Amino acid sequence: MTATLLARLRDWALDTFTCESESQATAAMADATRWGWLPALSGVSVGADQARSEHARTGAATGEMSA
Repeated sequence: MTATLLARLRDWALDTFTCESESQATAAMADATRWGWLPALSGVSVGADQARSEHARTGAATGEMSA
């Protein structure tokens, strides 16, 4: 069973992470660079939302921030 599972995992990884031709590899690299910034942007967006909600929850306290 373990050998079969490992063989299936290897076959899946090869099918998933290898390209048939150079043009397919080039297209995959272009997609990775084109869409690679999305997770970072999502993190910034989530952080901004959390900051807004925390600010609204605690209220805008005047005079507590350092200049």
